[in-house]
Amino acid sequence: MASLSLIAALPDLTAHIKLMADNNNELPPDYFKLWKDEQFRSSSLGALVRHLKDEIAELQEKLGSSYPKSEVREFLTTTFERGQLKGKQQVERAYGFGRPPEETPLFSKLKESYLSALMNNRAEGGYKKPLAASTLDDYDKSISLFISVMGDLHIGAIDEDLVGKYFGILKRLPASLNSAKAYRDKTIAEILAMTPPPPPQMEATCSKKIERISTMFIWATDPKRRRNWGIDVNPFTGFGQSGNTESTRRAFTDDELRALLNHPHFKRRSFTAKYMYWLIPLALYTGARLGELTLLDLKDFIVEEGIPCIDINDIDAAESILEGGIKKRVKTQNAKRLVPIHSELIRLGILRYVEQLKEKGEVHLFPEMSRLRKRGPRDTATTWFIAFRKKVGINSKQEAVFHSFRNTFITRTVDAGTPPHLIAPIVGHQTNLGITGNVYWGKRDAAKRAPTVEAFALSDDITGLLPTFEEVKFTAPRGPKPGSKRTPKT
Repeated sequence: MASLSLIAALPDLTAHIKLMADNNNELPPDYFKLWKDEQFRSSSLGALVRHLKDEIAELQEKLGSSYPKSEVREFLTTTFERGQLKGKQQVERAYGFGRPPEETPLFSKLKESYLSALMNNRAEGGYKKPLAASTLDDYDKSISLFISVMGDLHIGAIDEDLVGKYFGILKRLPASLNSAKAYRDKTIAEILAMTPPPPPQMEATCSKKIERISTMFIWATDPKRRRNWGIDVNPFTGFGQSGNTESTRRAFTDDELRALLNHPHFKRRSFTAKYMYWLIPLALYTGARLGELTLLDLKDFIVEEGIPCIDINDIDAAESILEGGIKKRVKTQNAKRLVPIHSELIRLGILRYVEQLKEKGEVHLFPEMSRLRKRGPRDTATTWFIAFRKKVGINSKQEAVFHSFRNTFITRTVDAGTPPHLIAPIVGHQTNLGITGNVYWGKRDAAKRAPTVEAFALSDDITGLLPTFEEVKFTAPRGPKPGSKRTPKT
């Protein structure tokens, strides 16, 4: 092999000697020996390089067959994100994240892109259904408030200290910042300087606003997007605590239920709207959410296996689709469920009421609640119930709310000895029984669900305060004219 390399190099040697002769350069006595030694060394090194390349290729092939590419990729990604790979900063800069604060986009730009994604890019089904217009509006207001208070900052300049400062200001701002006339033409600074200071919003409300911004930053720091935004940290993590408000909601006590059912409407057995009579017993005996109850259609009252049931779903009646406005939604996929109708609701006349509405050609359970309003029937009912409970002296803002009827159903059914996994599919919670439980409770098995619903019971003196549907009269509200958006007075 070495001899062949010498023969191949002879033309170069000849040309070099000729060039030296033309330039009158004298050849060293041992020139040929030096040239030969150099050629042998070069040939040897070339052979070594080829051998090493073959070894490297063989090792790479063995390595590739030993570890799946997906595992290697995951290992390298994790190592990089932990900062354990050399050149992390250079790669970050090359791919556009981890930039200096002044090189990151403005908060308003992130807000614009995020809200657009919420509106346009959410897949159908479960949590991924497109957000309702009212929910999107809430996100917009919560996120925009940060700009109003702190200014339109570069997102890379926002750290935990700044978020803590913002959270402190947020807890001093009033709840009705956008609607109350007293604050409408004032700046944030002017509102904070008011004497006496305005009543602050609840901390749970502040937390909810912080969490909406935090969700936006989680979206921006996702590996698929963070190179676009130049950040890889969410400074809003840990500030929102609104999830804890669920635990502050409690069941109603017997005394509170008596107080509610001794409200002048129930005592006089006179109401200005059907929902004012039906929502309380429906919530008590089904454990359903307020939003689910206010959007019930007559088609949702069905008979399954000979048992009258309420089918809670997200399917709008055809007439509702033509009408426009608020559409039916469920909180999660588990919220689509079959709830056997409690015997007490049947005694009160819910099925007779449904038949009466059908005879009148109605579509919705509460036709007097407009679905054309921006936030729909739920808002109407919430406003009504807040005034309703205040009139009987129940003023706990976060503890005793309409959701407490749901807590009452769950708590008392558990106290009656019903296992939680049997209650879960009635109220729309996950069963926590894995695939077996989900398949079993996925069936529309009314016969097995009915005993769970019937396990809920109230004392006779409380149920005695509930008149039947036929014992109640409904009078037109005083004040608002037909078509007004005002809620009838309690």
